Amino acid sequence: MLISHSRGQTLPLWTMGIAMALMMAFAALQYGQVLRWQIRAQNAADAAAAGALSVQTSAWNQQVALLYAAAVEEYRLRQLIGAMMLAANNDASCQPPRPGATSCAQTFAELRRAYAASLQRYTTDVQLVSRASQYTLDQAKSDARAIVADFQAKCGQANGGDCAFAYNVVDVSRRTGQVNDVEMSANVWAVNTNGLPGGGYANVKDDYAPAQIEIVTCAKVDPIVPSFLGFTPPAFTAVGRAAATSAMVTQEWIQPGVIINPQTGAPFQPVETWATGGAADDGKHWYNVDFGGNQAKVVGKVGYLMLFSNEEFSVATGWWNTIPIKPYHGALADKDYACR
Repeated sequence: MLISHSRGQTLPLWTMGIAMALMMAFAALQYGQVLRWQIRAQNAADAAAAGALSVQTSAWNQQVALLYAAAVEEYRLRQLIGAMMLAANNDASCQPPRPGATSCAQTFAELRRAYAASLQRYTTDVQLVSRASQYTLDQAKSDARAIVADFQAKCGQANGGDCAFAYNVVDVSRRTGQVNDVEMSANVWAVNTNGLPGGGYANVKDDYAPAQIEIVTCAKVDPIVPSFLGFTPPAFTAVGRAAATSAMVTQEWIQPGVIINPQTGAPFQPVETWATGGAADDGKHWYNVDFGGNQAKVVGKVGYLMLFSNEEFSVATGWWNTIPIKPYHGALADKDYACR
């Protein structure tokens, strides 16, 4: 009689197959763990880099707004002075029997009160401009490092960082070379290094040059399974590296007589009339500060046709923000990062 032992020989094969399957599952889990932590490290670095230069961009946005406010007030003062000169010289527009006219003396008094109020606003604007314009590149560097340190200290809280990572500032400096323009192409922000259309680059003092920052985040991560079949996998390092720079990313054409306040439905800067009186022969109201509106009309695809039929006060400017850029510091040394 023959006895078969083939069934007992399959047990080692099943054991090896199950072990291999478990090892593959472990490897897949570990690989997924590495990817997840690398993405987390990069997100932490990106967020820190984007926020680190916020003080510089905020300071420059304040300067833009304050300079324009002061310019509008200066325009108002010039118009009021001109109207006061007319009233002081008994211009016909402020004398009866012009419709609505009372007397040039009363008109002058009303204009003088408006001038005093405007002068007070202008003085305040200029004082604020002086304060805002004192921000230096050294302050931008110091503030950027302080923001990253605060990001670390407030980890896990609102406006804080990721507690699993150490945040390391590799560099904060003026954007390399002379100041160049920043443009957006195919939804990607890029610093143009080809120079300006006329050749060369803009050259400004350091305190008005955009800053750039590079940050590294680092964490030591334990394996997802501490030990498996007698094998203890080593911890791995998750590193994120990001850089950002300040750039004027939003173009603005400010027209105070045209832009409508969305909450009230009224223009931000309406026509201002301080005194009654008729219009002169050319149709201009002597005692009006009319910011009008821009009369530009598009001409094909190449530009605008300007028709100055009304007085107009506008400015083309923009607002500053941070944009991500490619890390620029080269190969990192041990001193450039420390892991938790």
